[in-house]
Amino acid sequence: MKRYLKTAIFLIGLLAAHLSYATDAEAEKLSGTIESVLDVIYGEGSRDQSIQEKQVKVRALLESSYDLDIMIRRAIGRNWQRMNAEEQTRVLELVKQITVKSYVRGMEGKQRPEVKLGKLVAISDKRMEVDSTIRLDGNTYYVLYRLGRMPSGWQIYDIVAENISVVSNYRQQIDDHFRRKDTTSLIERLEELLNKDEIDETIQI
Repeated sequence: MKRYLKTAIFLIGLLAAHLSYATDAEAEKLSGTIESVLDVIYGEGSRDQSIQEKQVKVRALLESSYDLDIMIRRAIGRNWQRMNAEEQTRVLELVKQITVKSYVRGMEGKQRPEVKLGKLVAISDKRMEVDSTIRLDGNTYYVLYRLGRMPSGWQIYDIVAENISVVSNYRQQIDDHFRRKDTTSLIERLEELLNKDEIDETIQI
């Protein structure tokens, strides 16, 4: 019995060490991605770049670090099955473009925000969370990043800003949309949002 207990303790120790290494690596990756994105918007030479050029670079940075499809598909939820393959691809692409455009334009004219990450906490061997504070224009905002271990590695699956889950918020909107309308009208609405000169920070579908 003691032998089995020692083995169990040894395995738990290995798991804890692995999670500690993983949290450190993922915290560094998340911090690096955030600062790299802000460098595109505020760094040297940023004034010489157009809004469109910044959007392209920001999206490339995000997609090099994380699979954006995961959070978008979670927001779409069961409604994903209402769409055919072509519609799924189009919706994913539109949401990515809208999100990046909204973020980059939303930062225009503002001072570079100060982002401080808290300690990344392992909830389980498949889930992590890290809280953060963002100082922007004299205000402090609280943001929680939720990461899950996927076949493609650790991915952000939700962001909670000021106690509001991005995934839950947009899933509710999309659920409401499909109670009244179809995928075609959803795509039309997303295209309408994308083509607006200014996109409100609280996008309403």
